[in-house]
Amino acid sequence: MADLAKATATLPTGQPGRRDAVLDGQWGIGPKLHGGYLLALLTQAAVDETSPEPAAGRHVFPQAVTGTFLRAPDPGPAVVDVTVLRRGRGATQVRALVSQDDRPCVEAAIVLGPEPTIGPSDGDVSPDPVELAPFDDCARRPAATDDGRGGLPIMDVVDTRFGLDSLGFLEGRPSGEGRLSGWAELDTREPWSPIGMLVAVDLLPPACFDLGIYGWSPTMSLTAHVHAVPAPGPIRLTQWLDHLVGDRMHETCRAWDATGRLVGQASQLAAVRR
Repeated sequence: MADLAKATATLPTGQPGRRDAVLDGQWGIGPKLHGGYLLALLTQAAVDETSPEPAAGRHVFPQAVTGTFLRAPDPGPAVVDVTVLRRGRGATQVRALVSQDDRPCVEAAIVLGPEPTIGPSDGDVSPDPVELAPFDDCARRPAATDDGRGGLPIMDVVDTRFGLDSLGFLEGRPSGEGRLSGWAELDTREPWSPIGMLVAVDLLPPACFDLGIYGWSPTMSLTAHVHAVPAPGPIRLTQWLDHLVGDRMHETCRAWDATGRLVGQASQLAAVRR
């Protein structure tokens, strides 16, 4: 199920608010499923449960999604429970929980709104995109790794490329800035969807790698905001370390589409395993 739409699809069970899912191991980092993928699956389930039929003004756009990661689910069958907290004129607020073997794994608080107008609007204020070498001048990150932490299956379905200034950590020469930047495009070359942006803003490695801290960094909480429907083409990403103390770090990520428009951002709390 390399296609993201198929990998995030769920089916109704006949019980109100409950849907069946199959978690796709292709969207994984090492042996664990990718956090952004899990948020995308939960959000797609919320959209399908709350707005199953096409209609004008449906709340299908993921304005904000905050996920709490309780335990890592395994690839395979799972259940998603969707609870509508509030239906308003401008937004629908939902809670969604993916469970496996009757154990809760990831819970998300989701704000869904109407799809925004495509293209910039007068009065938009946002940061300029980070400078990067052109997409075609950057090498694709391979799915195989030699650092002992397992492969990166998601790199077979997302063409992820580091900027030339972000390659040092791969050779044991981190810059010490705590920032990584690069490009991301779906391997199918389909445009990124708004829900797909939940994957995109969590694609870069932990920013602590640029400090020479290479241990596993499991996400504890991830909040993503999607601002606009991305234009076709690769997404430009930069992620930096805001704060690191003890065994916890806070990161921020920004994402621009091929036109240079800011289309998403994320912040997360992650553990640091030194």
